[in-house]
Amino acid sequence: MGSWTSGLVVDRDAGWQQLRVAKASRRRSIAGRVVRLLVAGLRWLTVLVCGFAYHNPIPAALLALIGALLAFGLPWAALGAVLLAAAGVVAWFLLAPELFDRWVVSPGRRWWRRRRYAAAWADVMVAGRLVVTDRRRRELVPKVARIRQGRFADVLTVRLPNGITREAFAEHLDALAQAMRAREARIVPAPGRWAPGWLRNRAAAEFAPGVHKPGRVFVRLAFGDPLAHVIAGNQLADDGEDVDHSAVRVGRRDDGAEWRVSLLGTHVLLAGATGAGKGSVLWAILASMGPAIRAGTAQVVGLDPKGGMELGFGRELFRHLVTMDGPDAEDEAVAFLEGLAEEADRRAGMLAGRARTLSPSVELPFVLIIIDELASVTAFISDSKRRQRADAALGRLLTKGRAPGMCVVGALQDPRKDVVKWRDLFPTRIALRLVEAGQVDLVLGDGAHARGARCEAIATTTPGVGYVAEDGAAAITRVRAAYLTDEDIRRIAATYRPGPVDAGGGLRVVDSEPDHPPEAGDLAA
Repeated sequence: MGSWTSGLVVDRDAGWQQLRVAKASRRRSIAGRVVRLLVAGLRWLTVLVCGFAYHNPIPAALLALIGALLAFGLPWAALGAVLLAAAGVVAWFLLAPELFDRWVVSPGRRWWRRRRYAAAWADVMVAGRLVVTDRRRRELVPKVARIRQGRFADVLTVRLPNGITREAFAEHLDALAQAMRAREARIVPAPGRWAPGWLRNRAAAEFAPGVHKPGRVFVRLAFGDPLAHVIAGNQLADDGEDVDHSAVRVGRRDDGAEWRVSLLGTHVLLAGATGAGKGSVLWAILASMGPAIRAGTAQVVGLDPKGGMELGFGRELFRHLVTMDGPDAEDEAVAFLEGLAEEADRRAGMLAGRARTLSPSVELPFVLIIIDELASVTAFISDSKRRQRADAALGRLLTKGRAPGMCVVGALQDPRKDVVKWRDLFPTRIALRLVEAGQVDLVLGDGAHARGARCEAIATTTPGVGYVAEDGAAAITRVRAAYLTDEDIRRIAATYRPGPVDAGGGLRVVDSEPDHPPEAGDLAA
């Protein structure tokens, strides 16, 4: 009887052989997977232990000692070492908490932050949709290329894949700070690289690296706040120090360095809500300028619309102080600004053809002009004609005063556009605590809030804390001004009061003849 299977020959031995091969292959696959898991686990454990020992040498040394004692069969010695180490740690913490935090706690924080970067970075990038797909259909996210760690902050070098811009990354700084448990996240310029002078001088200037590197962004994550403590201002001025008008000490930056402000060849805009600490910045500047004021190479004039309640404490430092406390207050303020604008014109005419910038001297001193509330002369003058005169005089002063050595420090509370019409003529801008997030860009420039200047989030308990933006610098720096008590201000005013000058009744006319050296330029009391 025929069948369709009649010509089929079944080799039963070959079938069993194939089955045995499949089972052996499966066992080898499982064994290989287990080996790979064991190798990966061993590698992870090695990296964990070595990383902990590298970043925490003191705890690692103690643990190694205890483990060695247990390995040699000395449990009582190990117990004694544990008790002795615990007593030493407690005594160290109680007697020298600052050193304990620096050498024990802070290294542990840095090690733990590195673990968090490795664990949570990719999730944050994916959650923020910072993902691009390349031509091979691989999903790419910004990658941390390098970590520079400090006690209070870390700077991450982030490599951006093609298709993700620096601006797009900056929009997710808040989410990044929250995921990494940081106080704030801020984009900073590229850190400078060390190179010998002879090599830098021979490098092509056309290809010198800029403040930003293409394809990379540098993110500063702050975990501690070195500006939490009040900075005493009684040591700002030094009798034996020649004042550098281009680097006047004001306070401290959040990287631990001194905060210095340039006054020569610039103007300073200072904005902050009520109680933000504008007075701390003003008096810190005056305190640092004290030796120059006493020596006569610098003179200070001011306008205080609050009747002298702020600047009146140091009245002795001022050659002329307008307090706007009488019926003719507005006329007095307008005349004050117009006189300063005329002084700027006279100085510019005198220095024309001789010098492009002023070198302060007793014959022609540097003039510091402090206006405590800028809106009092730009928006709050009731008479429109007087307001227009004040605007015109302030514009002339800001335009012409920089080169001949006249610096305007204008403080204000409301940085709206209709209050400050001359905001672009202030190269140096300082923003303390502000009411709204939208005010940050009005003071520091477009994009400052996106780069991390969260002025609206500054605590009311930290007056004098703010952010600084300088013309030509891409960095937004977090700073805190030194605090001077009323007694400190009175002492500084009495110590550095200027010497007598020839009283000429208001602003004196300087000699503008090119054949004679300058003879005046003072602002008489």
